[in-house]
Amino acid sequence: MNILVFNVGSTTLKYACIDSASGKRLTEGLVDRIGQVGGDAADHLTAARIALDRHKDLDLAAIGHRVVQGGDRFAVPTVVDENVLVELATLDTLAPLHNPSARAVIEAMTALKLPIPQVLVFDTAYFASLPPKAYRYAIATWAYSEHGVRRYGAHGTSHRYVTEQAIKHLDAATRPKRIISLHLGGGASVTASIDGVAIDTSMGMTPLEGLVMASRTGDIDASVPLYLMRQTGMSVDEADALLNKQSGLLGLCGDVDMRTVLIRRSQGDAAASLAIEIYVHRILKYIGGYFAILGGLDALVFTAGVGENAAEIRELIAAPLGHLGIVMDAKVNTSPWDKRSIADLSHPTATVRTLVVATDEEQAIAKQVCEHLFS
Repeated sequence: MNILVFNVGSTTLKYACIDSASGKRLTEGLVDRIGQVGGDAADHLTAARIALDRHKDLDLAAIGHRVVQGGDRFAVPTVVDENVLVELATLDTLAPLHNPSARAVIEAMTALKLPIPQVLVFDTAYFASLPPKAYRYAIATWAYSEHGVRRYGAHGTSHRYVTEQAIKHLDAATRPKRIISLHLGGGASVTASIDGVAIDTSMGMTPLEGLVMASRTGDIDASVPLYLMRQTGMSVDEADALLNKQSGLLGLCGDVDMRTVLIRRSQGDAAASLAIEIYVHRILKYIGGYFAILGGLDALVFTAGVGENAAEIRELIAAPLGHLGIVMDAKVNTSPWDKRSIADLSHPTATVRTLVVATDEEQAIAKQVCEHLFS
């Protein structure tokens, strides 16, 4: 069966058609700069129609949509109907940069009254297994019960996929497999899992919490935006923009592209060097914390743009962790690898495997859609 997968950004619609039997990509592409002058489409409805038209000669069994935020309501893949669309709209405030755009495409597709089902796959669903001690904040109970203030996580589709791949790679044994997965891209997060079940993750109620990212602060004293608003007269929207769009690597050194930051670091740029130090330091704190929570570790997994491609970042992260059994083979780390397979960077003396797994969210979504509809 052929599953058409949509992965929507605020001005983009990325798509891929997956043959669920073989896992082969039959198509992949992008409708870019939606709603912008000179863009590929005037709006998300037009973008959806363009993508569909490119698949008119294929027999589609279903359409799968990646949705970032599912809240408490959506913990499994969900077939679209009118009630689902109404509930989905209530989650826009939890992921204002992601959910509204995805919802626009879903609603546009629904309006076309296609004869095949649409299935929503939520990034937050992988974290439905988190225990209350991991997802609750130490805030007044009414904020949780009345307004849903809790940890939801993000990048769950990616963490689920690479964790499952890592478990398959590890030696078969009865002992549960303890995995720490590092999704390092423009957005960055870390998740602790046991046997493919998430037990903690770094992103919180929104994708702002946790690691240092391209333009997001990650962890920060909650009083900082309040302090700046009082001291400077900054508005709520301006504070939000500061934390989400003007911080992280961008705020520290003026660049969001890790490749550029690493080049500047190699040339002795002090701001770039400090940015990398802070970036790595935050990751190390999470690895240490999750190692303690897991009671040990079987594999540390790198994925996403930086995790898959920046050997220098992997080395900086792994180098201080020898006491935890994480030891990388420097030559293997810098060698080219086939992203269709798993790169095992572990030194022969390591007791913890260090792996690089190319994430494939479209493949993961297609698999979940098939399992939900046809198994």
